[in-house]
Amino acid sequence: MIRKASIKDLNTCIILFKQSVKTLCLKDYTQKQIKMWIKIDKEKWEEKFKNNDVFIYEKEGKIASFISIINCQKILDLLFTHPNFIKQGLAQNLLDFALKNYLYKEIYTFASLSAKDFFLKNNFKIVRENEVKRNDQILKNFLMKKEI
Repeated sequence: MIRKASIKDLNTCIILFKQSVKTLCLKDYTQKQIKMWIKIDKEKWEEKFKNNDVFIYEKEGKIASFISIINCQKILDLLFTHPNFIKQGLAQNLLDFALKNYLYKEIYTFASLSAKDFFLKNNFKIVRENEVKRNDQILKNFLMKKEI
């Protein structure tokens, strides 16, 4: 079941995000990079949940996946699935759901090395490689764009 997220979902989504990155990104990023990636600012995430379109996919009574879109910036900000629920189409269903009523002709995302292929399969094109510095770690990702 897909539903709009509420601020009550924040802590569960943060835990899901951390578990997802720690488990699903190991082949693409080092332990140090992952440690910096999951070091988040909870206040910024609270703002995301208050001001952006955030949708949750619940399965078996648990939050299994979530997506966040910043409409005014045309950015797909977050899309993460719990490791116990991967390869079940949840991220695909959330992406399709979120874009069904999307108002703009294009959307952008910064896709990790681990997520790049998912977005390529969904007709996102690579605009450029990108590097994000987190303390002493450099994390590579890709600015990608999809025409709607």
